[in-house]
Amino acid sequence: MNLGKTHNVSEFQGATKQIYKPIRNLLKKHNNAALRRDAVPTQNVRISIVTRRLAAAKDNSIEKQKLQLELAQLYNDREIITSRIEQIAATSLSINRGGYLEVVTEKRLKLTRYDCYQSVTEHIQEKCFDLQNEFVLNKLYIIANLCEIGSLDVTINKAIDQVCNERLHFDY
Repeated sequence: MNLGKTHNVSEFQGATKQIYKPIRNLLKKHNNAALRRDAVPTQNVRISIVTRRLAAAKDNSIEKQKLQLELAQLYNDREIITSRIEQIAATSLSINRGGYLEVVTEKRLKLTRYDCYQSVTEHIQEKCFDLQNEFVLNKLYIIANLCEIGSLDVTINKAIDQVCNERLHFDY
């Protein structure tokens, strides 16, 4: 018996072929064209679902009318959320940082002022609307940006009190 002539461990162990196939990672873009084609940003999932149901619904049916109303309500809710968050930003910046509105609403700064962000998001949850709404979550980068440019949580919370007269409830 001469073990020195084997070239590698697999030959020594007797395996001449690969007996398993590597598992494909379904999240890799080049492996899953179907995933990319159907991908929808989180904040658009409900609208996408309702739109597809609407396309599949029979013409002039009660279901189609309900879906049209639901879709219109979803778009209306988005407008309200966007408007309120931008009003909060404008109001808090008008107090002492008027020139930052474009930066705050269009950029995504890295969050480092967690205490400010937590205080403000809790206040939004209490005074404005539920943070579990995916579109609200998508707009919270504006709040993070307000904190990052140096706005105080007290200032932002005062703006929330001015803008949010009542807490809004959205259907999920």
